[in-house]
Amino acid sequence: MKLFLTIFLATGFVTGAYSQDNTEKKEKRKRRYRTYSDFRIDLGINDYLEGGKSPVEDNELYEVRPWGSWYIALKAINETQITGPLYLDWGADVSWYNFKFQDESVRITKEPDGVVFSQFTEDIDFRKSKLTAAFVNVSAVPTLKFGTNSRRHKRWRHWECSGNGSDFSIGAGMYAGYRIMSYAKYVTEMDGDKERDRDKDSFFLNNIRYGVRGQVGFRGLDLFFNYDLNELFADNKGPKLNAFSFGVVL
Repeated sequence: MKLFLTIFLATGFVTGAYSQDNTEKKEKRKRRYRTYSDFRIDLGINDYLEGGKSPVEDNELYEVRPWGSWYIALKAINETQITGPLYLDWGADVSWYNFKFQDESVRITKEPDGVVFSQFTEDIDFRKSKLTAAFVNVSAVPTLKFGTNSRRHKRWRHWECSGNGSDFSIGAGMYAGYRIMSYAKYVTEMDGDKERDRDKDSFFLNNIRYGVRGQVGFRGLDLFFNYDLNELFADNKGPKLNAFSFGVVL
């Protein structure tokens, strides 16, 4: 009887321990691949390179004025923990390139053979000249995150403290997008009256963009850098420009 009772208790203990261990493993696995949703904003400056150098060096008409050439992206991002400090930031966003030309009198026109940049010489005050393009994008950025500084993540219906924020993070990945809108905007002034003209056109801009993204964060300050691997304009339809952007993640 004592032997039977001893075997029964031992079996129950082993079974309970195994069940607890199995539950802990499942919880650990669940935590490892837990995904948090977050809304973010990329806010920065965009410009482009031509043959690896700035158009400023050759005094081109499409030279961009940095201040006022804003890059904005509204992002729905998910963070999935892969293992340890390794996370995958993935999601979708809508972004806007705003290339504000250094010379306010510059006009961009679409000709059969490609886009043409020219200067207007009318006797009026030129206030602004810029080219805007909007894209819908997807991205995936493997990221290493270290530290225990918590960060708040906005789910679709409520806020919750995920606790998976970091004192330091660094990541690099890829993105791709499709152009959904583009236009040129001009602002002129005559006799104190401002006139705004918006010319909606494709301007032979590439419909697809793809590139590489780097991001780094330290105690709540997150920075990003994007570089388009393909050219801004279609082949042989405009200058060979590769757009890039950099700024902060809000």
